Amino acid sequence: MRNIKLVLEYNGSMFFGFQKQPGQPTIQEVLEKALSGFLNCKMKIAAASGRTDTGVHAEGQVVNFRTSSTHELKQIQKGLNALLPPPVVVKEIQEVAPDFHARYSVRSKVYEYRIWNDPCRSPLIAGRTFHIPCHLNLPKMRQAAKTFLGRHDFRSFTSVSAIKKDSSCVRTIKCFRIKKQGHLILMHVEANGFLYHMIRNMVGTLLEVGKGKRKVEDMAAVLKAKDRRLAGMTAPSEGLTLIRVTY
Repeated sequence: MRNIKLVLEYNGSMFFGFQKQPGQPTIQEVLEKALSGFLNCKMKIAAASGRTDTGVHAEGQVVNFRTSSTHELKQIQKGLNALLPPPVVVKEIQEVAPDFHARYSVRSKVYEYRIWNDPCRSPLIAGRTFHIPCHLNLPKMRQAAKTFLGRHDFRSFTSVSAIKKDSSCVRTIKCFRIKKQGHLILMHVEANGFLYHMIRNMVGTLLEVGKGKRKVEDMAAVLKAKDRRLAGMTAPSEGLTLIRVTY
């Protein structure tokens, strides 16, 4: 039995997240449908690196599936891309070791949150960025983001329901970089894992710092409190993209 790894790129705007949901279009659903159609048998993926939420995009989502098919990898990739809807594509394909698991073999994930910071919205990138028309103090946001670096309990930046599901809310953030390119603000985050809505909640809190509604030094207190009610809003999903997963 072969173990096949796929790297997917998708625009999540029309999907209700990655994971299969009854009666709703999802990435997993269209991928498994394409796999089943190409291989002429009912197929399910073994795992995905993570479950992106409704409206979240990906440039490097990783999944793996097992098959006894003897098709060449390029044939599989070409066949899947012919069957997948336009917002989803298989960028890379690779045969991997039998013990490779798209979720449990992950070493780190990189996400990017994109903000269009200009008084005028941009129709050309609508659905891929969060539009904020007011001025943001980036130096203060960068300073506040340093609070997240390292190993912490991020209970303040996830939902109560997620806390009940997760045995631990401790994660290690390796990088949190904020840069500006024209009117685009790019917030680049790498960690060994993320809690439900963790990045979007961190972004929402940093935006309050940028708007002058919260002080830089408040961030450490929010993190230490382990109380979601003390953090900021959940930033919209359309600004978030899974960039890559490392193994």
